[in-house]
Amino acid sequence: MNVNVNAGASANANAGSRAFVNARAGGFSGGYGGGGGAAYVTVDQPYPTTIQGLAVEGLAQTVRTPFTAWRRSMKRVVIQAVCIDDRQVPHPASQVKPDREIADGYDGEIYRCLAGTWLQATIADYEGDIKFDHGTTLTCRKHEALWFGGEGKLECRPEKPERDCNERSLLRRYGAGVKILTMYREEEYTEYREEQVQSATVITGAITLDGGVGGRVF
Repeated sequence: MNVNVNAGASANANAGSRAFVNARAGGFSGGYGGGGGAAYVTVDQPYPTTIQGLAVEGLAQTVRTPFTAWRRSMKRVVIQAVCIDDRQVPHPASQVKPDREIADGYDGEIYRCLAGTWLQATIADYEGDIKFDHGTTLTCRKHEALWFGGEGKLECRPEKPERDCNERSLLRRYGAGVKILTMYREEEYTEYREEQVQSATVITGAITLDGGVGGRVF
């Protein structure tokens, strides 16, 4: 028995596919009876960023800040005065009061000069002994008297009008002498205070950042 079997099979498969993607990039794939593909990817660089006025914070520092202050000082002084004429000859100055020590509440003249002369006073620190070795000199103009008062100030002021020969009468009555009193003085000086200051470095220009290597993938 002969059996003849002829079997044939033929298969033809054709498959195709297309795909298209558009998202700032493109892709395509295709195949015939099998699989195959290709892909194309792009990477976008980031946009440049600009920073204006960048400030970099620093450390706190202690600084000394100057300011103006006032202080009041007092000292005991002894005074002697003479009157100098146009020939540069000194004469004793006239005491207005006979008291050697002048109280703090006194307000008025303490020395006067004859007409045509000017007063010159020597002022020295008083610590119990009368010494003028390291004293300072105060010179008034003609027709000025040495005045004390006003919270311990000693200065030249225009003399008060008096009758003629008043200064000679004072000299005969009280003679020449020294005065001891307390002077007060206000002085301006510079003081310092400490303050905490936060230091910072400020870049006033612009800085542009371009992202460097790398980027965003789509």
